[in-house]
Amino acid sequence: MEDQTDVVPELPSEWEAEWPASADLNVGPAERIGSAAGGALLLVWGLRRGGLLGDLAAAAAAGLFWRAATGRCPVKQAVTPSPLERRIAREQGWISAAAATHAIVIDRPREEIYRFWRDFSNLPRFMQHIVNIDVITDMRSRWTVKAPFGKTVEWIAHVVEDIPNERIAWEAEATADIPNTGWVEFRNTADGKGTTVRAMIAYQPPLGQAGRVAARLSRENPSRQMAEDLRHLKLYLEAGAAAARTAGEPPAPTSGETAPGTT
Repeated sequence: MEDQTDVVPELPSEWEAEWPASADLNVGPAERIGSAAGGALLLVWGLRRGGLLGDLAAAAAAGLFWRAATGRCPVKQAVTPSPLERRIAREQGWISAAAATHAIVIDRPREEIYRFWRDFSNLPRFMQHIVNIDVITDMRSRWTVKAPFGKTVEWIAHVVEDIPNERIAWEAEATADIPNTGWVEFRNTADGKGTTVRAMIAYQPPLGQAGRVAARLSRENPSRQMAEDLRHLKLYLEAGAAAARTAGEPPAPTSGETAPGTT
């Protein structure tokens, strides 16, 4: 099945309302016209000036032309909280929230994917930033997660919603190093041949709004991490042991076997 991590899969209508604003245009018509005009002025000045300053001006002009043509501005997107982030921060009582939502189509039955995910000890198999998850009870688990500068952070997560084969939601307990919450949903694809897996993770950045912007602009971008994690999940469940080993991933269970920790 075609990898759809870079596009939004066919989503049920009830999912569309919460789809992150990052996928939408964030530069208005007037701003686009201003960007085009500013890019033209910079380009003319750069061509006349020449040298290093001229080259820098031409590069800046190219960025403004791209902004005008696409209606998107990554810097503005990073600085401006999405509607989802504003809502989560308000509901959780956080100063600010960094949130990521992503979806992928996996060519496996949703019952199988739900079972695999519901055993949280399986998550480190495809989530690269997780060091370990120690399952305490069916509803509580201790997470150890990589942090910048070689550090780790820990929290105990408890399941707040569990609808078999449809949705799992969890949140960190009050003692967490970094307050966070998340959920994952499983829906049959329109053709009935696979499962659309959609996940959300949100946390309160340690440095508030500045921390959220820094995360958005860095390699630790939550959206990029989530896309990679779901791509690894797809590989793990879909490709089989041989393909997973070729790609450097942990081997997936072969036909007739059960992944460690699953039933």
